[in-house]
Amino acid sequence: MDVRLLWVAVVVLVLLLAGLGTAQNVLPPGPLSGAVSGSVTFETTLRPPERPFLSVSWSFKGANVITSTVDEDLPGDGYAYRISLDRTTGGLQLSRLTVGDSGEYVLTVIPQGDSLKQGKILLHVYVPVSGVMVRGPTSVLIEDQHSASVTCEASGTVSNRMWTKDGLPVLAGPTVSLSADNVTVSIEPVRSYDGGVYRCRVSNPVSNLTAEFNLTVNCE
Repeated sequence: MDVRLLWVAVVVLVLLLAGLGTAQNVLPPGPLSGAVSGSVTFETTLRPPERPFLSVSWSFKGANVITSTVDEDLPGDGYAYRISLDRTTGGLQLSRLTVGDSGEYVLTVIPQGDSLKQGKILLHVYVPVSGVMVRGPTSVLIEDQHSASVTCEASGTVSNRMWTKDGLPVLAGPTVSLSADNVTVSIEPVRSYDGGVYRCRVSNPVSNLTAEFNLTVNCE
């Protein structure tokens, strides 16, 4: 380990053990959300100090993301070309996100003439939703004689599926049921009023897509 980085680690440990200033979370409430291949900015509540911070350090799962001293910036393995640090506030931008970047990030700031400042925040990285498609029956449906299933397929990280029919939410009832994951709407038997446009909206905190299927029910 670099001597300067070791010195910063020792100072941080001593201050933590002393219990100085660790109660204040200098990061806003989380979690933050980011998309794979995108970027996210960790903003802080710190104001630029009159004298530069002695050190600003970010860590992830106990590993160094970057430790910045008055003299030098020391990025962790794999972060050199993915991060941008604002030493005046401790803010960090992380780019080229992967799902593996999801987890808790810890900021530790050592001011000059003041107590240690620390904050923790969670980041969730999602694969954007894609390939949303609604599939339904291709054969003729006769009222009271047939059943039907309408299925919503999607790729990416799916946090939520919401069904509507002709603009109104699809609700479970005597002849209508929804699968536990909301992938499929099942109707048994079909009635004339079950016909219409079924839309499925698939979403996560960074993306959403909608697809539809027109279900036709014929009277005998």
